[in-house]
Amino acid sequence: MEMDSIVDIYELLGIAAEAGEKEITKAYRVKALQYHPDKNRDNPDAARLFHDIKSAYDLLIDPKRRAEYDEKRRALIAKRHRQSVLSGQRKRMKSQLEEDERIAREVRSTEQAREQNIHKEADRFRREAQRQEERRDRKMRENIQRMNEEAMRAEASAGLDEVDDVDRSIRIRWDSGIASHDRRSLEKIFSAFGELEEVVLAPVAAHSRKRVSETESALLVFKSVASAHALMNTKHQGAQLDAFSRFWAAGKEPRAVQDILDATRSSSKDRMDMGSSNGNGNDDGASFQLPDADTIDLRTIPGIDMSFADFEALTLMRMRQQGSSNTDGSLTQ
Repeated sequence: MEMDSIVDIYELLGIAAEAGEKEITKAYRVKALQYHPDKNRDNPDAARLFHDIKSAYDLLIDPKRRAEYDEKRRALIAKRHRQSVLSGQRKRMKSQLEEDERIAREVRSTEQAREQNIHKEADRFRREAQRQEERRDRKMRENIQRMNEEAMRAEASAGLDEVDDVDRSIRIRWDSGIASHDRRSLEKIFSAFGELEEVVLAPVAAHSRKRVSETESALLVFKSVASAHALMNTKHQGAQLDAFSRFWAAGKEPRAVQDILDATRSSSKDRMDMGSSNGNGNDDGASFQLPDADTIDLRTIPGIDMSFADFEALTLMRMRQQGSSNTDGSLTQ
């Protein structure tokens, strides 16, 4: 019987690999009797097993053939052992890879969940910041409107209906490389401080159009000096206002502001006295206060000069209002 890659003849006879001839013979007789075809007529495999047992016995009682078989058997056992070790290593490697992939999936899932939470929190903060900004803007507009109404009443009571254009004018400057503005966009931004009578844009020199960044300027002429004062003294510094430098067109705060301040204080005092006499302590009139402003010497402001061009722009505006044929207002920088 040749070496079988599946059947081990020692296992077939039920003996150890170190068994002697007597043990081999005894085991053969027992197995041959057990699987003899005459005693196993109902077992179709009996004849084959009986033949294998006889072949195994013949091989093992022949010392030379047994030695060759033992050598091949040891080589086969060693090969199977190596395959078993490799198979175990492969299984461990596969198991480790699967575990690493599972951990990586969990890490990715955790990271994705964390990023989603961060995005949700960021969105929530952005929405809350936007709501706060909207509330601040709304409050600012309400305060400005209330202040303008109060100031215009003060203007009328102080006999300041005809305040000079230059006293109601604010000069603004901005970097065109950061933001580009035209008359419409400036009106949209600054009309929050009061009704605008005119927006006069300074022309940009031809050589300046080639530059990426250039300082541009404009004159904002409000209908009320209180509106101009509101712009100059607002405490609300949003992103839009931060982009503009603001100056009184005349180079200093107009005297009309002080006149309005005096009239407002007088009006507020009268209402306070009336409220006290009526037993009402409400001090709504005193909520509007135009802060005192130091006189600004135009010459001390870097980069600002109230030149003839500024007055020329205002003069041209007046001429347009009077029906003059000259409709081209210009303000040079």
